[in-house]
Amino acid sequence: MRDAVLFDVHGNLAALEAVLAEAQAEGFDRLLFGGDLVLFGPEPAACVDRLRGLGDRLFAIKGNTDRYVIDRQDEVTRWSDALGKDRLAWLEVLPAQLVVPEQDALLVHATPRGDEEMLMPDTPASEAVAMLAGVEQHTLLCGHVHIQYRRPLAGREVVNPGSVGMPLDGDPRAAWAIISDGQVELRRVPYDVGAVADRVAREDGPFADMVARRLRTARRD
Repeated sequence: MRDAVLFDVHGNLAALEAVLAEAQAEGFDRLLFGGDLVLFGPEPAACVDRLRGLGDRLFAIKGNTDRYVIDRQDEVTRWSDALGKDRLAWLEVLPAQLVVPEQDALLVHATPRGDEEMLMPDTPASEAVAMLAGVEQHTLLCGHVHIQYRRPLAGREVVNPGSVGMPLDGDPRAAWAIISDGQVELRRVPYDVGAVADRVAREDGPFADMVARRLRTARRD
């Protein structure tokens, strides 16, 4: 079984299409999506439609920013309105995590304990092990922090494929991974980041300055 693993698209259709094109060229059986599909980028509805179009090849969970859009929190109603009721309903029923037995993996957005907890490459080992308490699978597939890394931890492996739509590890290329029979390969693919950043700035929505800056620099600050 060969699975593409994607996290944190954030409404960036150009980045998503670049990753899907490369994944399709290499071949994959399923796409595992780890949440944060729609908030911040300029094309949230198209991103939902693109993943939904994969049908039964898609295995997806929701992330924290997906929750914000579903709940129509004050600053994100722009994205809620752009999605419409049907897409919001689809997002709402996505689970918080999924076991992937074929890969001996657990798919979560941030950690098994919650979708906003920060599991970083340098999180102290004692804290990181506590975050994995009760996990039976060998591999934890997680995202949320937008940093691509892999880390052995207490006999398991933490794999963060990074962010498709808004990397924050200094490399603006779209980040993703392939997992095949439990073996993980981290990947990056270039796309026209500047064009997406320019569009975000031009449309001048909420968070526009922050999003455009992060797209261009691939840094949080």
